[in-house]
Amino acid sequence: MQIRSAIVGLFCFFLLISCTKNENITFIRLDQQLFSSKSPASIRALLNRNQALSQLYFNANGAGNDTTLVRELTNRVNNSALNELNAQIQTEFGDMADLRNQLAEAFTNIKKEFPDFKAPKVATIVTGFLGPDLIITDSLIVIGLDYFAGPKAKYHPPSQEFPQYILRRYQKEYIVPAIVFAISDKFNATNHMDQTMLADMVYYGKGYVFTKAMLPEIADSLVIGYSDKQLTQTFNAQDVVWGHFIDNQLLYQTNPAIKQRYLNERPFTAEIGQACPGAIGRWVGWRIVGRYHDEHSRVSISELMHNADARQIFEQSGYKGQK
Repeated sequence: MQIRSAIVGLFCFFLLISCTKNENITFIRLDQQLFSSKSPASIRALLNRNQALSQLYFNANGAGNDTTLVRELTNRVNNSALNELNAQIQTEFGDMADLRNQLAEAFTNIKKEFPDFKAPKVATIVTGFLGPDLIITDSLIVIGLDYFAGPKAKYHPPSQEFPQYILRRYQKEYIVPAIVFAISDKFNATNHMDQTMLADMVYYGKGYVFTKAMLPEIADSLVIGYSDKQLTQTFNAQDVVWGHFIDNQLLYQTNPAIKQRYLNERPFTAEIGQACPGAIGRWVGWRIVGRYHDEHSRVSISELMHNADARQIFEQSGYKGQK
Protein backbone atom coordinates (compact mmCIF):
# COMPACT_ATOMS: atom_id res chain seq x y z
CA MET A 1 0.00 0.00 0.00
CA GLN A 2 1.24 3.49 -0.79
CA ILE A 3 -0.62 6.70 -0.08
CA ARG A 4 1.52 9.69 -1.09
CA SER A 5 4.39 7.45 -0.15
CA ALA A 6 7.98 7.88 0.97
CA ILE A 7 10.84 5.81 2.40
CA VAL A 8 13.14 7.17 5.05
CA GLY A 9 16.88 6.64 5.02
CA LEU A 10 19.32 6.59 7.92
CA PHE A 11 18.63 9.05 10.71
CA CYS A 12 19.17 9.08 14.42
CA PHE A 13 15.97 7.88 16.00
CA PHE A 14 14.13 7.68 19.26
CA LEU A 15 12.10 4.74 20.47
CA LEU A 16 8.54 5.79 21.13
CA ILE A 17 7.47 3.37 23.80
CA SER A 18 9.58 0.90 25.75
CA CYS A 19 6.87 -0.86 27.69
CA THR A 20 5.62 -4.24 26.50
CA LYS A 21 1.97 -3.24 26.53
CA ASN A 22 2.06 -1.17 23.37
CA GLU A 23 3.92 -1.48 20.09
CA ASN A 24 7.40 0.02 20.00
CA ILE A 25 7.58 2.77 17.40
CA THR A 26 10.65 4.37 15.90
CA PHE A 27 9.96 8.10 16.06
CA ILE A 28 12.22 10.36 13.98
CA ARG A 29 12.31 14.15 14.46
CA LEU A 30 13.25 15.28 10.96
CA ASP A 31 11.87 18.73 11.78
CA GLN A 32 14.47 19.29 14.46
CA GLN A 33 17.29 17.91 12.34
CA LEU A 34 16.36 20.08 9.37
CA PHE A 35 16.23 23.30 11.37
CA SER A 36 19.59 22.54 12.93
CA SER A 37 21.08 22.27 9.42
CA LYS A 38 21.64 25.92 8.51
CA SER A 39 24.25 25.64 5.77
CA PRO A 40 23.89 24.33 2.22
CA ALA A 41 26.51 21.68 2.96
CA SER A 42 24.69 20.32 6.01
CA ILE A 43 21.35 20.27 4.19
CA ARG A 44 22.97 18.55 1.22
CA ALA A 45 24.38 15.91 3.57
CA LEU A 46 20.99 15.46 5.22
CA LEU A 47 19.30 14.94 1.85
CA ASN A 48 21.98 12.50 0.75
CA ARG A 49 21.43 10.43 3.88
CA ASN A 50 17.73 10.29 3.02
CA GLN A 51 17.61 10.06 -0.74
CA ALA A 52 14.41 7.99 -1.02
CA LEU A 53 12.55 10.31 1.35
CA SER A 54 13.84 13.33 -0.53
CA GLN A 55 12.77 11.92 -3.86
CA LEU A 56 9.22 11.22 -2.74
CA TYR A 57 8.59 14.06 -0.29
CA PHE A 58 10.27 16.75 -2.39
CA ASN A 59 9.81 14.99 -5.74
CA ALA A 60 13.53 15.29 -6.38
CA ASN A 61 15.91 12.62 -7.69
CA GLY A 62 19.41 12.83 -6.25
CA ALA A 63 18.13 15.51 -3.91
CA GLY A 64 21.53 16.28 -2.44
CA ASN A 65 22.68 17.27 -5.90
CA ASP A 66 19.52 19.28 -6.60
CA THR A 67 20.95 22.77 -6.15
CA THR A 68 17.50 24.37 -6.42
CA LEU A 69 16.10 22.24 -3.57
CA VAL A 70 19.20 22.72 -1.41
CA ARG A 71 19.03 26.48 -1.93
CA GLU A 72 15.29 26.57 -1.19
CA LEU A 73 15.62 24.57 2.03
CA THR A 74 18.62 26.67 3.10
CA ASN A 75 16.61 29.83 2.60
CA ARG A 76 13.66 28.42 4.50
CA VAL A 77 15.51 27.18 7.58
CA ASN A 78 17.25 30.56 7.81
CA ASN A 79 14.04 32.55 7.30
CA SER A 80 13.04 34.34 10.50
CA ALA A 81 9.30 34.02 9.91
CA LEU A 82 9.55 30.29 9.24
CA ASN A 83 11.74 29.88 12.31
CA GLU A 84 9.01 31.61 14.29
CA LEU A 85 6.48 29.15 12.87
CA ASN A 86 8.77 26.26 13.75
CA ALA A 87 9.11 27.57 17.30
CA GLN A 88 5.31 27.70 17.59
CA ILE A 89 5.11 24.13 16.26
CA GLN A 90 7.66 22.92 18.81
CA THR A 91 5.59 24.55 21.57
CA GLU A 92 2.33 23.16 20.21
CA PHE A 93 3.57 19.59 19.92
CA GLY A 94 6.13 19.55 22.75
CA ASP A 95 7.62 16.09 23.21
CA MET A 96 4.73 14.69 21.15
CA ALA A 97 3.64 12.42 24.00
CA ASP A 98 -0.03 12.55 22.94
CA LEU A 99 0.80 11.70 19.35
CA ARG A 100 3.18 8.95 20.38
CA ASN A 101 0.74 7.36 22.82
CA GLN A 102 -2.17 7.45 20.37
CA LEU A 103 -0.09 5.88 17.63
CA ALA A 104 1.21 3.22 20.00
CA GLU A 105 -2.34 2.40 21.09
CA ALA A 106 -3.58 2.20 17.52
CA PHE A 107 -0.69 0.08 16.28
CA THR A 108 -1.04 -2.29 19.23
CA ASN A 109 -4.74 -2.77 18.52
CA ILE A 110 -4.09 -3.30 14.81
CA LYS A 111 -1.47 -5.91 15.66
CA LYS A 112 -4.02 -7.80 17.78
CA GLU A 113 -6.44 -8.05 14.87
CA PHE A 114 -3.81 -8.46 12.14
CA PRO A 115 -0.76 -10.28 13.58
CA ASP A 116 1.31 -9.72 10.44
CA PHE A 117 1.08 -5.94 10.86
CA LYS A 118 4.41 -4.26 11.46
CA ALA A 119 4.38 -0.79 12.96
CA PRO A 120 5.83 1.71 10.47
CA LYS A 121 8.44 4.25 11.45
CA VAL A 122 7.10 7.74 12.09
CA ALA A 123 8.94 10.87 10.97
CA THR A 124 7.98 14.50 11.54
CA ILE A 125 9.06 17.39 9.33
CA VAL A 126 8.52 21.14 8.92
CA THR A 127 9.24 22.77 5.56
CA GLY A 128 6.80 25.67 5.30
CA PHE A 129 4.35 23.62 3.21
CA LEU A 130 7.00 22.62 0.67
CA GLY A 131 5.85 19.00 0.87
CA PRO A 132 2.52 17.22 1.57
CA ASP A 133 0.66 17.01 4.87
CA LEU A 134 0.85 13.23 5.38
CA ILE A 135 2.75 10.44 3.66
CA ILE A 136 1.73 6.93 4.66
CA THR A 137 3.27 3.64 3.58
CA ASP A 138 3.56 0.21 5.15
CA SER A 139 7.03 1.06 6.47
CA LEU A 140 6.97 4.82 7.05
CA ILE A 141 4.67 7.67 8.03
CA VAL A 142 5.80 11.26 7.48
CA ILE A 143 3.84 14.02 9.19
CA GLY A 144 4.14 17.58 7.92
CA LEU A 145 3.71 19.31 11.27
CA ASP A 146 3.35 22.74 9.68
CA TYR A 147 -0.04 21.69 8.32
CA PHE A 148 -1.32 20.75 11.77
CA ALA A 149 -0.01 23.65 13.85
CA GLY A 150 -3.52 24.91 14.57
CA PRO A 151 -5.40 28.20 14.18
CA LYS A 152 -3.01 30.23 16.36
CA ALA A 153 0.05 29.45 14.23
CA LYS A 154 1.78 32.24 12.31
CA TYR A 155 1.08 30.53 8.98
CA HIS A 156 -1.52 28.06 7.78
CA PRO A 157 -1.93 25.79 4.75
CA PRO A 158 -2.63 27.96 1.69
CA SER A 159 -6.32 28.90 1.64
CA GLN A 160 -6.34 29.06 -2.15
CA GLU A 161 -5.64 25.32 -2.19
CA PHE A 162 -7.83 24.23 0.73
CA PRO A 163 -11.42 25.31 1.43
CA GLN A 164 -12.33 26.36 4.95
CA TYR A 165 -14.13 23.13 5.82
CA ILE A 166 -10.88 21.27 5.08
CA LEU A 167 -8.63 23.82 6.80
CA ARG A 168 -10.67 23.38 9.99
CA ARG A 169 -9.35 19.81 10.25
CA TYR A 170 -5.71 20.82 10.09
CA GLN A 171 -5.15 20.51 13.82
CA LYS A 172 -3.03 18.00 15.70
CA GLU A 173 -5.95 15.97 17.09
CA TYR A 174 -6.89 14.95 13.53
CA ILE A 175 -3.48 13.46 12.73
CA VAL A 176 -3.75 9.98 14.24
CA PRO A 177 -7.34 9.25 13.10
CA ALA A 178 -6.32 10.23 9.56
CA ILE A 179 -3.32 7.91 9.74
CA VAL A 180 -5.35 4.99 11.07
CA PHE A 181 -8.06 5.45 8.46
CA ALA A 182 -5.40 5.44 5.74
CA ILE A 183 -3.90 2.25 7.17
CA SER A 184 -7.35 0.63 7.09
CA ASP A 185 -7.17 0.58 3.29
CA LYS A 186 -4.54 -2.16 3.51
CA PHE A 187 -7.07 -4.48 5.16
CA ASN A 188 -10.27 -3.25 3.51
CA ALA A 189 -11.26 -5.94 1.00
CA THR A 190 -13.40 -4.75 -1.90
CA ASN A 191 -15.07 -6.31 -4.92
CA HIS A 192 -13.70 -4.28 -7.80
CA MET A 193 -16.48 -5.55 -10.03
CA ASP A 194 -19.01 -3.80 -7.81
CA GLN A 195 -19.09 -0.17 -8.92
CA THR A 196 -22.24 0.81 -7.02
CA MET A 197 -22.50 3.72 -4.64
CA LEU A 198 -23.35 1.19 -1.91
CA ALA A 199 -19.99 -0.53 -2.37
CA ASP A 200 -18.19 2.78 -1.94
CA MET A 201 -20.33 3.69 1.07
CA VAL A 202 -19.56 0.38 2.76
CA TYR A 203 -15.86 0.78 1.97
CA TYR A 204 -15.78 4.08 3.86
CA GLY A 205 -17.98 2.67 6.61
CA LYS A 206 -15.59 -0.22 7.19
CA GLY A 207 -12.68 2.21 7.34
CA TYR A 208 -14.42 4.34 9.97
CA VAL A 209 -15.42 1.32 12.06
CA PHE A 210 -11.81 0.13 11.86
CA THR A 211 -10.55 3.53 12.99
CA LYS A 212 -12.90 3.64 15.98
CA ALA A 213 -11.95 0.08 16.94
CA MET A 214 -8.26 0.95 16.94
CA LEU A 215 -8.84 4.28 18.70
CA PRO A 216 -11.90 3.56 20.88
CA GLU A 217 -11.66 6.82 22.85
CA ILE A 218 -11.41 9.09 19.81
CA ALA A 219 -14.33 11.40 19.07
CA ASP A 220 -16.47 10.54 16.04
CA SER A 221 -15.96 14.08 14.73
CA LEU A 222 -12.22 13.44 14.43
CA VAL A 223 -12.81 10.24 12.50
CA ILE A 224 -15.03 11.65 9.75
CA GLY A 225 -14.15 15.35 9.95
CA TYR A 226 -17.63 16.68 10.65
CA SER A 227 -18.11 19.23 13.41
CA ASP A 228 -19.98 18.15 16.54
CA LYS A 229 -22.95 20.22 15.38
CA GLN A 230 -22.95 18.56 11.97
CA LEU A 231 -22.80 15.12 13.55
CA THR A 232 -25.72 15.84 15.86
CA GLN A 233 -27.87 17.39 13.15
CA THR A 234 -27.11 14.62 10.67
CA PHE A 235 -27.81 11.89 13.22
CA ASN A 236 -31.15 13.46 14.12
CA ALA A 237 -32.08 13.88 10.44
CA GLN A 238 -30.85 10.54 9.16
CA ASP A 239 -34.37 9.41 8.28
CA VAL A 240 -34.53 12.35 5.86
CA VAL A 241 -31.08 11.55 4.48
CA TRP A 242 -31.96 7.89 4.07
CA GLY A 243 -35.26 8.79 2.45
CA HIS A 244 -33.37 10.84 -0.12
CA PHE A 245 -31.11 7.89 -0.95
CA ILE A 246 -34.06 5.53 -1.34
CA ASP A 247 -36.36 7.91 -3.22
CA ASN A 248 -33.60 8.69 -5.71
CA GLN A 249 -32.46 5.06 -6.00
CA LEU A 250 -28.90 5.98 -5.14
CA LEU A 251 -27.64 2.81 -3.47
CA TYR A 252 -27.07 0.95 -6.71
CA GLN A 253 -26.19 4.01 -8.77
CA THR A 254 -23.02 3.51 -10.85
CA ASN A 255 -22.79 6.87 -12.61
CA PRO A 256 -19.48 8.39 -11.38
CA ALA A 257 -20.77 11.97 -11.60
CA ILE A 258 -23.77 11.17 -9.41
CA LYS A 259 -21.70 9.17 -6.93
CA GLN A 260 -19.25 12.05 -6.53
CA ARG A 261 -22.04 14.34 -5.33
CA TYR A 262 -22.56 12.14 -2.28
CA LEU A 263 -19.09 10.69 -1.68
CA ASN A 264 -16.69 13.55 -2.42
CA GLU A 265 -15.70 16.32 -0.03
CA ARG A 266 -18.02 19.32 -0.41
CA PRO A 267 -19.03 22.17 1.91
CA PHE A 268 -22.56 20.68 1.96
CA THR A 269 -24.70 18.24 -0.02
CA ALA A 270 -26.87 20.61 -2.03
CA GLU A 271 -29.11 17.80 -3.29
CA ILE A 272 -30.35 17.25 0.28
CA GLY A 273 -29.93 20.71 1.80
CA GLN A 274 -27.39 23.24 3.05
CA ALA A 275 -27.49 21.73 6.53
CA CYS A 276 -26.39 18.37 5.16
CA PRO A 277 -22.58 18.07 5.20
CA GLY A 278 -20.58 16.92 2.21
CA ALA A 279 -19.50 13.31 1.72
CA ILE A 280 -22.80 12.28 3.29
CA GLY A 281 -22.59 8.91 1.55
CA ARG A 282 -19.53 8.10 3.64
CA TRP A 283 -21.42 8.90 6.82
CA VAL A 284 -24.38 6.73 5.79
CA GLY A 285 -21.92 3.95 5.00
CA TRP A 286 -20.57 4.28 8.54
CA ARG A 287 -24.09 3.93 9.91
CA ILE A 288 -24.67 0.79 7.81
CA VAL A 289 -21.42 -0.92 8.76
CA GLY A 290 -21.66 0.21 12.38
CA ARG A 291 -25.11 -1.28 12.70
CA TYR A 292 -23.98 -4.49 10.98
CA HIS A 293 -21.10 -4.83 13.43
CA ASP A 294 -23.37 -4.10 16.39
CA GLU A 295 -25.82 -6.76 15.19
CA HIS A 296 -23.04 -9.30 14.58
CA SER A 297 -20.89 -8.95 17.68
CA ARG A 298 -19.10 -12.23 17.02
CA VAL A 299 -17.69 -10.88 13.77
CA SER A 300 -14.18 -9.63 14.49
CA ILE A 301 -12.77 -6.49 12.95
CA SER A 302 -10.45 -8.59 10.78
CA GLU A 303 -13.40 -10.66 9.55
CA LEU A 304 -15.38 -7.51 8.85
CA MET A 305 -12.53 -5.94 6.90
CA HIS A 306 -12.02 -9.10 4.84
CA ASN A 307 -15.70 -9.22 3.85
CA ALA A 308 -15.88 -7.72 0.34
CA ASP A 309 -19.63 -8.29 -0.05
CA ALA A 310 -21.08 -4.80 0.46
CA ARG A 311 -24.62 -5.91 -0.33
CA GLN A 312 -24.49 -8.67 2.28
CA ILE A 313 -23.23 -6.24 4.92
CA PHE A 314 -25.99 -3.81 4.03
CA GLU A 315 -28.81 -6.37 4.00
CA GLN A 316 -27.69 -7.99 7.24
CA SER A 317 -27.27 -4.63 8.94
CA GLY A 318 -31.01 -4.00 8.84
CA TYR A 319 -30.29 -0.29 8.47
CA LYS A 320 -33.21 1.75 7.17
CA GLY A 321 -32.42 5.21 8.40
CA GLN A 322 -33.20 4.50 12.03
CA LYS A 323 -31.29 6.07 14.92
